[in-house]
Amino acid sequence: MLRKRVAELEVEARRYRALVGSNVVSVQVYGADGTTAEVNGAYEKLWQVEAAAVAEYNVLADPQVRAFGITPLVERVFHDGEAMQMPAIRYDPQANELVGAGQAAWVASAMAPVIDAAGEVQEVIQLHLPVGELKQTEEELREQNRRLEEAVRIRTAELESKLALIGSQQQAIRDLSVPVLQLWTRVLALPLIGHIDADRGKLMLEGLLRAVTESRAEYVLIDVTGVPEVDVEAIAYLRDAVRATDLLGSRCMLVGISPTMAESLVALDVPLERVPTFATLQDGLRQALTMTSRALRT
Repeated sequence: MLRKRVAELEVEARRYRALVGSNVVSVQVYGADGTTAEVNGAYEKLWQVEAAAVAEYNVLADPQVRAFGITPLVERVFHDGEAMQMPAIRYDPQANELVGAGQAAWVASAMAPVIDAAGEVQEVIQLHLPVGELKQTEEELREQNRRLEEAVRIRTAELESKLALIGSQQQAIRDLSVPVLQLWTRVLALPLIGHIDADRGKLMLEGLLRAVTESRAEYVLIDVTGVPEVDVEAIAYLRDAVRATDLLGSRCMLVGISPTMAESLVALDVPLERVPTFATLQDGLRQALTMTSRALRT
């Protein structure tokens, strides 16, 4: 049994020597009071500091460890004998007055207690795993994400500005497509150019009624000189405009009727007997001014 136990201890000793002596993983051994007892070559390489420089280092009294909020975890290892995994931190040995040398590094670590037969913590072993490249990649990704969000924000603002400009341009185009002009006191003109479809017909009616109400116009000259042809839909909008302005106390006149349009109106049997018609805008304006002057004299 003794030989078997000695063999087991030799295996454990070889494993420990293999871990500490490999100089691949940083190993730091603490005494029960938290003071450094031993470090390996990987530790010196990681932190760029010699073992003698950390001989008085005490992990339980390290202000950096406390600032990172890790001290309670470390105390559980030393006082309660629990193995603990520590969060990744950027530790700078130069900031510790008991060391004052070396270089900072991002590390993740784990601490394991060495407990004797009585259940008391005799030593604590800490392994350091460098995560600098991972942290650097994380920072780069975070910076790229920030730049992307900023680019999206700027692009969104540009698009919103362009959409607002397009909206104002479309409104201006709609206003120009059915302009209502004031030719004289209480005399308006509505020059129409091109085909009168559903959208233009609705805009025409809305704009005309608004202008009649605001100007308290008595006469409206609807100039169709620029309308090449009319269909049932266009005639319906013209009829609605005449009726609506009549309800507001204004009278419509149709000017600029071409021979082709006259034929279309006859063919469509449009009831425009009560609507004065004139060949030109000048003729219609002359009649409107004459009637306005008569009303003023009266």
